[in-house]
Amino acid sequence: MEYSKIRITVDQAIKIALENFNIQGTAKPLPGEIDFNFKIDATDGAEYILKVSRPDENADYLGFQQKLLLYANDQAKDLTVPKVIRDRQGNLISEIKDEYGNIRKVRLLSWISGRVWSTVNPQLDNLRESLGGQCGRLTRALQGFDHPEAHRKFVWDIAEGAWTTDYLHLFRNGDKDVISYFQNQFKQAQTNYSILRKAVVHNDANDNNVIVSQDLVHPKVVSAIDFGDSVYTQIINDLAVACAYAIMGHNDPLEAAIPIVRGYHRSFPLEENELEHLYM
Repeated sequence: MEYSKIRITVDQAIKIALENFNIQGTAKPLPGEIDFNFKIDATDGAEYILKVSRPDENADYLGFQQKLLLYANDQAKDLTVPKVIRDRQGNLISEIKDEYGNIRKVRLLSWISGRVWSTVNPQLDNLRESLGGQCGRLTRALQGFDHPEAHRKFVWDIAEGAWTTDYLHLFRNGDKDVISYFQNQFKQAQTNYSILRKAVVHNDANDNNVIVSQDLVHPKVVSAIDFGDSVYTQIINDLAVACAYAIMGHNDPLEAAIPIVRGYHRSFPLEENELEHLYM
């Protein structure tokens, strides 16, 4: 389908917020891999993020994300998680019909103020430790939550990483050797790795999904956003994702990971076999 026939304009976003959520304000487009996202600045000073799906999006998948957010907010009072804003009829997800007759799903969440991790410099030990702590608290908050969509086949689930072997032929020389080495390590670890603790986890603490406070002297991580990659998998995978992004650019990546692991472990104690697989 042509992009021009599925994009949502600023004016349309403003209209959707008003008609579906009775919120009057301005809209600013935001990046998004799947949804069309807008920051809504309401006239009463409140801030929101409006998410409009592409046509024919899986309603169960979106419902999974909404119920996960409700659960996390209910379980963890010490955690800042985007809040679900119900529409005029009390629905978690609204439906609209665009000008081409396509059914679109609409969600509204509270806005989390701060800076995204990718814009923060320097990223010192205390900040990285707060990242681990935030991820650990979120993992703890999601204990006991489950949903059929959490068990979908998902290429960004580390546990499904063996699919990458089908594409090894695309690489050459040294790059191919490095990738092949870690693929073999992963394969050999499966017997013990497969029995590690599992749960629904955020799974996407990347450098644009982590929100840091505005404090320039003592910054700390205040939230993780975008739950679209959440999945039921080994708990340790969530910490591995956070480490992978947060240690980029550091001269000693393993040393840079230590505060993250320490912060996570304090919030959600890791088992010995999990730590072994994290550092393998």
